[in-house]
Amino acid sequence: MTGILLPVRLLFVEFVSNDTWGSLGLISAISVIIVILVKKGKLGKFGKMFEREMLRLTSGKRRVFVFSMITIMVVYFSLSITLIDSGNTIYLEEKERIMVQVFDHYGDIDFENPESVLETLEPEQVVSGIPDYANSFLNDYKSLAITQAIVNDFSNGFILHFHSVFLIEGLELLGVYVFYTITLRGKKEVTI
Repeated sequence: MTGILLPVRLLFVEFVSNDTWGSLGLISAISVIIVILVKKGKLGKFGKMFEREMLRLTSGKRRVFVFSMITIMVVYFSLSITLIDSGNTIYLEEKERIMVQVFDHYGDIDFENPESVLETLEPEQVVSGIPDYANSFLNDYKSLAITQAIVNDFSNGFILHFHSVFLIEGLELLGVYVFYTITLRGKKEVTI
């Protein structure tokens, strides 16, 4: 489904609307049409494969796993967008002060050049910082918001853009998954 739906979203955003949020219902509409065509038997072998896979994903232990993964994805991207927004609004002055310190300390880094960044980073410090980053989720929202906003700035806003796209994908995926679960309720899982 991602192979079908992601290109549709990208084409919609490119040719119809530049606003990613504007394509929110597009994937849901296509998914509903696919389910209707599968139910009527109009998609041939693809329809049978699709229905069999959806039955697998919406029943048994897989259902809990898939639903949990989608939910975690939606929560993570929502939190990331919220952190970046907080870092750019609530903590803007502190973020700018910290960015000045970063440029004073690492002024010779060309943040546009990945090799320059990788030469400066010490991999063991990055790995040792992972527990501190995870601890910040629980104890230090301000530092995490400022860090996320700075990293987003260094990526020229691509992190916020992609996390917005992935959040929309996750929300639609969650809605489509619930829709498939309801429409396929009562059928037994087909095994190969």
